[in-house]
Amino acid sequence: MAEAPAISVILPTRNRAGLLPRAIGSVLAQRFRDLELIVVDDASSDDTPALLAQLDDPRLRVLRRERNSGAAAARNAGLALARGRYVAFQDDDDFWLLGKLQAQWDCLQARAARWCLAPYLRLEDDGRASYIGGAWYASQLDYRRGVGEEGPNWSLIATPGWLVERTLIQSLGGFDERIRSWDDWELGLRLWRQTRPEVLDEPLWVQDWLRGSGLTRAERVRANDLQLIVEKHADLWADCPAVQAQHAYVIGRILSLYDPAPAGRRELWQSLRARPTRALDWLALAMSYLGPARAQRLTAGLRRFKKRWRT
Repeated sequence: MAEAPAISVILPTRNRAGLLPRAIGSVLAQRFRDLELIVVDDASSDDTPALLAQLDDPRLRVLRRERNSGAAAARNAGLALARGRYVAFQDDDDFWLLGKLQAQWDCLQARAARWCLAPYLRLEDDGRASYIGGAWYASQLDYRRGVGEEGPNWSLIATPGWLVERTLIQSLGGFDERIRSWDDWELGLRLWRQTRPEVLDEPLWVQDWLRGSGLTRAERVRANDLQLIVEKHADLWADCPAVQAQHAYVIGRILSLYDPAPAGRRELWQSLRARPTRALDWLALAMSYLGPARAQRLTAGLRRFKKRWRT
């Protein structure tokens, strides 16, 4: 067997044959060359298998899964094959800048750290590019603050920005495969509880939101995930009523969009008791009385208005 590489890069993919070459190319073109790329094809039904079969690079390894199990399970499958001292993660719709791995490697070696986060540029669906990072941003980073909160602490959790010791992730059991959408944040919480990450101050990868996120039933999955995470890490938020309120708001708002009334109202009232003057909580509660179909239409309309106003 060939000598183990310094870094193993894990890239889960499913039915993204049109975007996958860009993601793969940005990994294999890195200035840091001592790597392996493990692409986990999570039961794609498009041209992904044929595309991967055509690629010729000795650093590329392909794992085909015949049954779709989700990103967390695919990442864990890649982790089981990884041989590098460090692991990094790529998403099939994003791409790295050429110096990403080298900058993170140098950071970890110089600071004797176990985990490094790379800031990024986000390509918004309205054509803007936003820089997610900076020294102040890094100083405020706190994984406990949770999802959906206004402020800087949420966006750096995405796995394409990670470089982390493989043994550290494996000691924590990898990604929780019950979680379908926020598996990165949940594992990040466990990492954060073990050791604080080093955070660089330059954009090193690009998150592509040009295709838009839309309003989909995937949000219903997010509510389930958040409920599970809140239960799993309840001790983290025992003395953080503002974060508890925000989690209740996110869960309640989503449930009221997709489940028959009165789903979600208990969580929305919990949020309102903690912050009774917050207009968004009252709006979400009022919408819960409209029924899922009307609430979804109103939410979509509000998002369109916000997008036009922003441009």
